[in-house]
Amino acid sequence: MYTKNLEQLLRLLHASRQSGLLIVEASDVAIALWQGLFQLVEGNLRGCQVRSKEDGRVRLSGDQAVQWLMSQGKLEWRLETQTQFPDDIQPSLAMSESASAEASKGSEPQKHIISEPSRWIPKRTQKGLMTSAQSLGSIEYLQVFTLVNGQNSVEGITRILRKPSHIIVSILEALKRSGLIE
Repeated sequence: MYTKNLEQLLRLLHASRQSGLLIVEASDVAIALWQGLFQLVEGNLRGCQVRSKEDGRVRLSGDQAVQWLMSQGKLEWRLETQTQFPDDIQPSLAMSESASAEASKGSEPQKHIISEPSRWIPKRTQKGLMTSAQSLGSIEYLQVFTLVNGQNSVEGITRILRKPSHIIVSILEALKRSGLIE
């Protein structure tokens, strides 16, 4: 299958909680010298890398691979659900803090820079308006940032993404510290 927007494809796979190895490559077979691999577990991005099709060597991994693949335009893709993941796929980390790590530990953030997070309706700053969501690197940050529009409350974003509120608040706090939202 083909996609012109990898970001939307990843959102769709996340919403449908797909697991497997997402393989993407240039739609023009003649120039497809690389292959992108995304490790998905219940829709969550666990790792990403770009490999040479010629020798199988890893060219990019983690957030660098995600950002590069999102900038490639039209891609051919397939999801292999019965495939074992390559052992060397690098995890994709989120900006300055990993909300996924907090979720897997089951811990809540200790300090909130946002007072009364449930009532807060975040909106993008001028810097945020000029920032491409694709540059955020993590699918979780990308999803939250995409929903920040000055109308969705923290509660609304939590409901739409079906994630615990402490994870959403943690991501929003990181985006606020980065100056992308207020």
